[in-house]
Amino acid sequence: MDSSLESGSPAAEPDNSLKFVFTAIALISVVVGVLGYWRYANSERWVAHGIANMDERGPTLDAEGCIDEVVGWYGACDQHDANAAVCLQGVGILMQHCLSARERDQTCEQYLDPDSGKHDASEDMRDRSRNPATAGESGRWVYARCEDRGMVCRNKRECACAEAYRAIDSFCRTGQQAVQL
Repeated sequence: MDSSLESGSPAAEPDNSLKFVFTAIALISVVVGVLGYWRYANSERWVAHGIANMDERGPTLDAEGCIDEVVGWYGACDQHDANAAVCLQGVGILMQHCLSARERDQTCEQYLDPDSGKHDASEDMRDRSRNPATAGESGRWVYARCEDRGMVCRNKRECACAEAYRAIDSFCRTGQQAVQL
């Protein structure tokens, strides 16, 4: 027999606060999951749209034109509610589609030649470097090319212009077969 009935006091009502907390957490999780999926799906649609555009425009563009188109595409990601990380990953994918749309032997000769002007550091890079003689080495030349275009890479890890130049370098180093992502 229940001891609360023996003492004459009514049974205590169960506390619903824990049930409320778990329900709220579950509801918030579902809403965040749905919104995350929606944003990711928008991002994938934007990448697919960019791929179709690069397949169409690639044969008419030189390598610098591919960079212009892809960086412009990346800049429009915000207007299409696309995830920035997906868009940054898409830069290499779109560059692959643009570059592989036609033969790029002459472009690759320039990018693979270490003495080519494509690998030169900018004056600004030399001024900021601890050792001006090595400025632009080890792949940092991509930032000089971006600076020449008026695109300063404030965050070196999230720079669409630098990613586009790296994609050209990768495309040429793989014998015009692929862009390493």
